[in-house]
Amino acid sequence: MELGLKDRVAIVTGGNRGIGYAITAELLREGAHVVVASLDPARNAQAIATLQGKSNGRVIGIPTDLNDDAAVDALFKTTHAEFGRLDVLVNNATNVVQGSFFAMNEENWDRAFDNKLRGTVRCIRHAVPPMRERKWGRIVNISGGAAWTPQLGAIATGINNAAVQNLTVALANELGKDGILVNAIVPTAVRTDRHDKNIRDTVAKTGQSEAEVLKPRVAKIPLGRMGTAEEIANVVVFMASERASFVNGSAWAVDGGVSARL
Repeated sequence: MELGLKDRVAIVTGGNRGIGYAITAELLREGAHVVVASLDPARNAQAIATLQGKSNGRVIGIPTDLNDDAAVDALFKTTHAEFGRLDVLVNNATNVVQGSFFAMNEENWDRAFDNKLRGTVRCIRHAVPPMRERKWGRIVNISGGAAWTPQLGAIATGINNAAVQNLTVALANELGKDGILVNAIVPTAVRTDRHDKNIRDTVAKTGQSEAEVLKPRVAKIPLGRMGTAEEIANVVVFMASERASFVNGSAWAVDGGVSARL
């Protein structure tokens, strides 16, 4: 299926690892040009070196602190200087802060919201003007299943994700008339390097085997397995494409059926 992404320009926050890396790779395969925005310049460089030989588009990295509006402004100005346009924004970067409600202090709450919700807001604020000018744009926000099913040990994460989905619908209503479509992807139970580190930490703490730790997680998934970052990326890239021209204000669960409901 021709997705119409050739020579489109995309920014992917957190695009140098995990789901973000897979999204970057898939956009490049479709012929889009991608700016990887992430705080770690060394990891950016490593990801770009790997991606350049496999892509049909151009990829660059811009180290960006999403907590700093001046840095976010510089990200978008540099993108425009390099490519002359912006068509797609994928808000993937996140800052996972674990902890029960009463274990969270003010600093924890600020840290939880800065990178995810506030970072998403900052990026959208800068992305919309060039999209409005061209009367075409796609904004895809990566949320998470905790938005729908709160978890006691990750309350801030769930609230963050729910806020991002609320923002998605609000902006879809506001920006649709400008040709800018705003949607959310809601992944759950995905094997990434971050997930695998969490598994290793649990193995070290409990003495269980990796299979024992994974078993109850997989048992909740109707497909009977974890998802892959590439499976998330496939849906994100479709949502960023010409083919998703009548999809707006939605939250697509990509989770093997975990959150299936009427």
